[in-house]
Amino acid sequence: PPPYLVVRGEVFFPLDRFEAFNEAQAANGERTYMNPRNAASGSLRQLDSNITANRPLALLCYDFVAWEGIDIPRQWARLAYLRDMGFPVSPDVAYCANLDEVAAQYERWEAHRNEINYEVDGIVVKINDRPLADSLGFVGKDPRGALAMKFPALEKTTRLLDVKVNVGRTGVLAPAAVLEPVEIGGVVVQNATLHNYDEIARKDIRIGDRVWVKRAGEVIPYIVGPVTDLRDGSEQVVTPPERCPFCDAPVVRVPGEVALYCDNPACPEQLVRRVEYFVSRGAMDIGTFGSQTAALLFEKGLIHDVADIYYLQRDDLLALEGYKEKKVDNLLAGIEASKSQPPERLLAALGVRFVGGVVAGLLL
Repeated sequence: PPPYLVVRGEVFFPLDRFEAFNEAQAANGERTYMNPRNAASGSLRQLDSNITANRPLALLCYDFVAWEGIDIPRQWARLAYLRDMGFPVSPDVAYCANLDEVAAQYERWEAHRNEINYEVDGIVVKINDRPLADSLGFVGKDPRGALAMKFPALEKTTRLLDVKVNVGRTGVLAPAAVLEPVEIGGVVVQNATLHNYDEIARKDIRIGDRVWVKRAGEVIPYIVGPVTDLRDGSEQVVTPPERCPFCDAPVVRVPGEVALYCDNPACPEQLVRRVEYFVSRGAMDIGTFGSQTAALLFEKGLIHDVADIYYLQRDDLLALEGYKEKKVDNLLAGIEASKSQPPERLLAALGVRFVGGVVAGLLL
């Protein structure tokens, strides 16, 4: 083996393990995940590596990052070398001698994308001559020596059972579709975004409709529109709420915006969402502090805003159902570690409108 080798790969959550994993998480009062991609990302971000190790993750390697003592200037040969070294490499890679063969591979995988045990949204075509590919440089973070060819998003029809209302950290009311479960791309979809109430009216989407559901980028399902020919007259028009479903405050519309807002900054749902945003990866990055934790701590009166996170006491947490010593210690360790985040992270985490990570960095 070479004296030094750093390998690049991708971790993923096998589809045949995802549903059982989510069921076990729910049974243990732990966070569940919307899709396998989020499950893989959340698993890798655990502060406790034992949690990550006990999750059914898989890895496929595809390139060198840094190395010494070897010279392998062809991508195809690098894959073979990785395989010979014992690294997991996809059995589905293919060498193409010309663009016609690339097109054939694209058509093949578009037709068989649902037959593999992980989510895919396309294929990646790479120049085999690595010195040539590397000399082309990058566009942003994307190498010019590789091209992603995306598949068309998958669509299926199902029944729209209901429209529920979610309230975000800024008070925006976001309508969400409750669907009869339908499998799209190997994942069972039961919820989808409806964007906003103007969009619902524009598409004339009604409760009880058969609707087309699309998974955009294989991640976020949304409703394309209704199948109006199948209506029987029992469908119900979706009416925007006049009062917040969580605090009963008036719903208002800001001039020039399509969104509806809860007009109560003390709305309990807004407060929970603000805490979720504060602890998220792009903000203070407290990976052990999920949405269920935030909701529970609000329910028990242990926190009322983001500042209260830093006053949580170990004994109070241990008194909560399902919170054993290890879980509590991991949570408190994550909170303590967040205190070393730079000032721009803290400013962005506060959720000031129009002040994200980039703007926060410019301001400070």
